[in-house]
Amino acid sequence: MANTEKVKNGYFKCEWGQLHYRSVNLDSKKPLLVMLHQSPLSSRNYQAALPYLADHFRVVALDTPGFGQSTPPNRVWSVQDYAKIALQSADALEVEQFYLFGRATGGVFAFVAALLSPERVEKLVLHGMPVYTEEERTDRLANFAPPYEIDDDAGHLRWIWDRIHSEYPWIDGHLATQFCRDFLNAGPDFATSYRSIWKYDLPKGFAAAGNRLPCPTLILGGGADRIAYMHERVRSLFPDADEVFMPEATDFVAEQNPELFARIVGDFLAS
Repeated sequence: MANTEKVKNGYFKCEWGQLHYRSVNLDSKKPLLVMLHQSPLSSRNYQAALPYLADHFRVVALDTPGFGQSTPPNRVWSVQDYAKIALQSADALEVEQFYLFGRATGGVFAFVAALLSPERVEKLVLHGMPVYTEEERTDRLANFAPPYEIDDDAGHLRWIWDRIHSEYPWIDGHLATQFCRDFLNAGPDFATSYRSIWKYDLPKGFAAAGNRLPCPTLILGGGADRIAYMHERVRSLFPDADEVFMPEATDFVAEQNPELFARIVGDFLAS
């Protein structure tokens, strides 16, 4: 087991507030890897994996604004706004070119960041990348995850716990407790960043870029991922990307098998 004491916490000061991160090797001259988590969770997802990445990279795993310990945005953000936090974190470290990883919603933000600044993102890893149809995006904007209400008998805590177990029936108590903490940090309207990706037409955005990936890209998928059915959509959309598919892996391979996760990501970035 890797030593998680290597992982440090800190903040970048931004125009809307503070951007929280977990990091390893922050002061080194190793290549920079910026990591974006899925909503409504946090950089806690990568706590176990960061020490395994430390041999070859300095890593900054960000809390998306409004999640984890980062300040919420002061207005409704677009997918481009969320994407820019990756670029802003590299700016804060005075790094021009870097590697970028994103999981689920974070994958969309990472992809858009690479489209915005292809000269800066050297390689891109997209894990559990969601690609929605227009009908799915419309339905989710109308019906998905309305804000919960905080009540005096703590019914909202049961609602969060039950929601986590309904989405991830395999989850153990330790991981579910971490997720509950992240849900509570996000607050009752925890779907804010989801809405930004449902308003964004990913295939149209890719077409506007000439249907060309902005940099060498790895798509990472798992057979037990909650959105595993979207993996074929990603392959079809990005036929030139490298691919690693783990038949038994869940959404949270970084927590459940951090050494494997770090090896796959590291091997691609170092190749």
